[in-house]
Amino acid sequence: MDKPVIALVGRPNVGKSTLFNRIVRRNTAVVHDRPGVTRDRIYADAQLDDRSFVVIDTGGLDLSPKDDLIANVKAQVDVAIKEADAIILVVDVVDGPTSWDFEVASRLRKSGKPIYVAVNKADNLKRIDNAIEFCELGFGDPFPISALHGLGIEDLLEGVLAGLPEVKVESETNKSIGIAVVGRPNVGKSSIVNFILGEERVIVDSRPGTTRDAINIQFRRDGVDFEIVDTAGMRKKTKVFDDVESSSVSKAIESIRRSDVTWMVMDATQEPAQQDKEIASYIAQQGKACIFVMNKWDIVEKDHKTFDNFSKFIKGDIALLDYVPIISVSALEGLRVNKILDLTQMIFAEYSTRIATALLNKTFGGIINDIPPPTVSGKRPSPKYITQVSTNPPKFIIFTTYPELIKQPYERYLINRLRESFSFEGSPIVIQFRSTRRDKK
Repeated sequence: MDKPVIALVGRPNVGKSTLFNRIVRRNTAVVHDRPGVTRDRIYADAQLDDRSFVVIDTGGLDLSPKDDLIANVKAQVDVAIKEADAIILVVDVVDGPTSWDFEVASRLRKSGKPIYVAVNKADNLKRIDNAIEFCELGFGDPFPISALHGLGIEDLLEGVLAGLPEVKVESETNKSIGIAVVGRPNVGKSSIVNFILGEERVIVDSRPGTTRDAINIQFRRDGVDFEIVDTAGMRKKTKVFDDVESSSVSKAIESIRRSDVTWMVMDATQEPAQQDKEIASYIAQQGKACIFVMNKWDIVEKDHKTFDNFSKFIKGDIALLDYVPIISVSALEGLRVNKILDLTQMIFAEYSTRIATALLNKTFGGIINDIPPPTVSGKRPSPKYITQVSTNPPKFIIFTTYPELIKQPYERYLINRLRESFSFEGSPIVIQFRSTRRDKK
């Protein structure tokens, strides 16, 4: 049985995202006291005791938007209402029932879905008493809550879930492949995600900074589960003066850390910028598999050598990720966009590969014989044995004499030879050295 879906709806700045974070028990949505911070709809799994459900956070509902971007927000809310099995109308006890609340309530009533009123910011006895005013909305007794302080949330959820099918929490057996879609603003991240999903799942606008939250989307293709996270555009810290944008960038960085494979989206019409190098550096530091996605390829002037020349330029300019494959796409025309998922599956398999110890050591012996470690101050390290200790990313420990004398160039040689032998395309390789001398262990 599918999990029941609960949508959080209301006018701007009533605390929907704070309530969403409280329900899912992690800071998934960007929260700020400025109206209109949430734009896309955000999904997350949640549970109460042994019951499992899905909750959707939505942008503030403006029923008469004058801006195209706000109209897109309204469209996202409409989809959430349609998908929901129940709706929580979030209102603000401090403001009391407003004409805007009544308009939203009237719109929700037409959906035919069960609707529950959560009166937020009811953090003292007087405000709890004042919550009764929202009976005027016509949805029965309201639930006084404080999303900020976690008050009344369990009563609210118990009330909503009482009218929904009961789905027990199950242990996950098949882990989905986690994908973080990152890059500078306005390179087409959301357009790529929408094309893959076959719907306008996230808002696309030519203005940089449209995406603010890290949007988690779960889907399945050909029997494989994916969780893709569309993130906010990442600008230089010196250009980030807005604390909303700062929070969005922090969530993008967190999405990289939690991912298996990162899609680093770049604008093919522009040369790599310093910020691209900084994003690439963070991906490498976190030990994540990666794909360079060159978007807007349809408007690049090219001949039969263009892609090869472009690849050399990218890998030379971002040498830290010179093992990362590059794919040229056009989100506008759908050129090769779906192939990114095929490449992702292949790279995830490489990222998760474990080499048999016997084969690994046989190959390693040949690598050492071809070029032994250089002598340093009359001492030559003598590698004896290699073992793979983990995957995601592949990590190896080499036992050797004088491990402290093995420098970065020789380590780089070993990594390149392991890559030649076992591929690991798109995946970093981690090597550590340990002494064979008992007193050095």
